[in-house]
Amino acid sequence: MKKLASSLIAGILACQAHIALAQSEPEATLEVSIGGGVSTNPYLYSDAETAGSVTLSVSPSIIYADEVGETRLGGNLRVSQYSNRYGSDLAARLEASTRRMLDELTSVSISSSVQTSRSAIQDGLNFDNIATPGSGPLQPPEIPLLDTTIAGTRARVTHVSTSLGISRALDELSSANASIALSGTYIGGGIGFDYRNASAQLGYERKLSERTSVTLGSQFGVVDYLGRRTGDSVIVSPRIGVRQQLSDRLSFMADAGISYVDTDIGAGFHSKSISFAGSIGVCDRGPNQNICFSAGRSAQPTALGGVSTVTTASLSYDTQLSATNRIALSARYGRTNQDGRGLPLSRVTDLIGALATYTHELSDRVALTVTPSYSKIYDDLQKRDANFALMIGLTVIFGKQR
Repeated sequence: MKKLASSLIAGILACQAHIALAQSEPEATLEVSIGGGVSTNPYLYSDAETAGSVTLSVSPSIIYADEVGETRLGGNLRVSQYSNRYGSDLAARLEASTRRMLDELTSVSISSSVQTSRSAIQDGLNFDNIATPGSGPLQPPEIPLLDTTIAGTRARVTHVSTSLGISRALDELSSANASIALSGTYIGGGIGFDYRNASAQLGYERKLSERTSVTLGSQFGVVDYLGRRTGDSVIVSPRIGVRQQLSDRLSFMADAGISYVDTDIGAGFHSKSISFAGSIGVCDRGPNQNICFSAGRSAQPTALGGVSTVTTASLSYDTQLSATNRIALSARYGRTNQDGRGLPLSRVTDLIGALATYTHELSDRVALTVTPSYSKIYDDLQKRDANFALMIGLTVIFGKQR
């Protein structure tokens, strides 16, 4: 099944690349970063050990744009070498997305990604919070969920996903959208259970005024744990929400609803539950400064082998201090509450993390970065020391810059 999922993603990536090649001249960029630093507990082990490290990161990006859409291809390869028992580490990501206008009323989007990492929790502290210049007011960024149940294991997590969405304007005031998504998560070392996830979403949006819209939506999902029936679940989550453009820079969105979960707990028995689901987001974006806050609660599959209630919150801020200096701050909180239905144990894990990056441009293509960070796991089964880290590096950019 893992090979099938990888083949599916590879086929979709090839299709997206074929679409992109038919468009205008691409903008290609390559970022190469090298740096070193020190971490007190890089993998959030229960027996922490301070280690130095050297990291090389390569991030290619290709953007194709024309009058009817845009296609992006990108990825990242990161190799780290630690000074002690942690040895070496390899992380990689490949992603592609395209959005096309089929006609004046209809747009379609396709996205695919493959990523693998042994430090998925720490990587989750990094997320893009910078708006594309000239893009106008945006909704708060979609922050990837963190499965805090695998923290402190150094298990390799491989995640593949693909999605297809379509949106159509019904009239001047309303629009409808639909999407389907397929994903697979595979955890190495026998630490957790591999699972697949398929979901479909339907939505409707209507403008009440130039700045205010209401939204209605419902998501239906199926979770399949490989090699076992226990934990297999059906998730249904209807929601109602509002979007408000408070000013040219400031936007607000919120929705609320329920998550209905039907879980197979073995021996022909099922567990059914209903819980609150919702999200909220606020963004203030300007030419030289951005700040966004978002929070949410939903039912999500985890590596423990069942669906859990996942709560997340994030705050991001970045500002241009001068022509050559920029600072970006981000903070995250995540909680996974696994109540033990159909599982061998019950577990609650909380993650708190914060990261700051100071960037000084030495030239148009070379930048110095300094990144202190903090992360801490609170586990009701095991005590873990926090990780304090400091990284210093150089980034060189090749190719065309936007």
